Amino acid sequence: MRNKLIVIGLFFLMLSPVVTTAGLSDFVACTSKDSVSVQRVQIQPISYTNPLPADSVRRSEDTDAKFLYIPLTNSNLEAKLRIDSAFIALHKKRQMQTVRMFAEGKISMGYFHLDYNRVIGYNVYEGLKLGLGGETNRLLSKYFTLGGYFSSSMKDGALRHGEWFDIFPTGLSDYRIHLGYTDLNVEFGGPEFLETPSLLNPESYRLLLIDNMFQQKRFTTGLEFRPFNELNLYLFGDMSENKANLNTDFLVHHSFNPTSLTRMGLQMRYSPGIKLLMEEGHLTEITPPRHDYYLTIIHGFRELYGDFNYTKVELKGKFYIPFSKIGKSTILVQGGVMSSNSPIMELFNGYGGYAGKFTLNAPFSFATMRFNEFSSSNFMAVHIRHDFSQWLFPEKFKAAPSFIMAHNMGIGQLDDFYLKKYDLKDYRKGYFESGFEVNNLLRFGYVSWGVGIYYRYGPYQFNAPHDNFAYKFAFYIKL
Repeated sequence: MRNKLIVIGLFFLMLSPVVTTAGLSDFVACTSKDSVSVQRVQIQPISYTNPLPADSVRRSEDTDAKFLYIPLTNSNLEAKLRIDSAFIALHKKRQMQTVRMFAEGKISMGYFHLDYNRVIGYNVYEGLKLGLGGETNRLLSKYFTLGGYFSSSMKDGALRHGEWFDIFPTGLSDYRIHLGYTDLNVEFGGPEFLETPSLLNPESYRLLLIDNMFQQKRFTTGLEFRPFNELNLYLFGDMSENKANLNTDFLVHHSFNPTSLTRMGLQMRYSPGIKLLMEEGHLTEITPPRHDYYLTIIHGFRELYGDFNYTKVELKGKFYIPFSKIGKSTILVQGGVMSSNSPIMELFNGYGGYAGKFTLNAPFSFATMRFNEFSSSNFMAVHIRHDFSQWLFPEKFKAAPSFIMAHNMGIGQLDDFYLKKYDLKDYRKGYFESGFEVNNLLRFGYVSWGVGIYYRYGPYQFNAPHDNFAYKFAFYIKL
């Protein structure tokens, strides 16, 4: 009898894993110092050796309500954590890609990226614009993309269009050959840096406020390449026909004859500390740079049907300076020079951002300066923004309101020839303004809102004090 008991005991020991996962699957024992209690739950049988299947993380809410997952070994627990982490990381990565594309105006539609800015757009000069535009993506081919658009603005009713063809010899976006034609309205003296307008960069909101533009039909060819991660270069040449409609006070008083321009140029962006990731042949910025430097050099020729022979140089530097005790400062320094025989539409404007007493805020522009209030052939500007939120709310500054002090100052000079011929004015005595913003007041997901107020003072302030104020509302998208 004793031998039989030993044999039966050995048999049950051999079956113990099965009993643990199946025979006792309806009970979990919970022990404490003074008592033992038994709670009835349903658990999923787990193998000791096989890892969790990949689809085990896709559980419905109903399933989670009925079943409790209890890992039987450390290896099973670690496997589940790895799968959950990988699933969350993949979901967040795809979400970020979608937000970035949307911020640049793109909506993915199979082999095509729709540009919603071409479907419906707006600026003060043109009013509401309707049309259609976009380009093929890398799903169609990693070696080329085709794009185009047509649009019509409500104010002038003209139908405009453009087409372009980009070639990627290596199949990657860091080496690009560009051929294109565009017909669009362009700002007088607007900057030409190697930047992509994006809702992630609120400086580009200024494009919505422009109230004086001229028509430009331009053929362009260019070569963009990246010698190393931090340096991006674009060599280009273009030929354009330029004319202005006399439909604003500025254009009536500063009209010019139809002008042909033939130009060659170099655009450069140097971003130390930037980290890029190649995804499906496209470079994505995953870590912002410590600083940003931009340089643009343009030379106009009389040859090849050009009307002007001139040189234009413009530069910009943006510096991020953390102060651990009082927050973080961002300083932007911008300047430019050009030769004395440049066409009027190429003269630097003051980079004003005032389109009304209460309007959208565009950081690093002059909030109280009217558009085309000043012009210059040589200028320099400094924009300083200091954010106190990390100092005031060290543990939750990303969710708390941000308090920003801003100061903008600049100086610009124009040759007497332009002052007399075109009845323009410069700001050689110095332009000054300061402001205060409270951002992140309201936040919904990636979107936040804020308000601000700026005041203009110094040699170019207005006699009536209320005319020197500008009130702003802010709109930001943050990843």
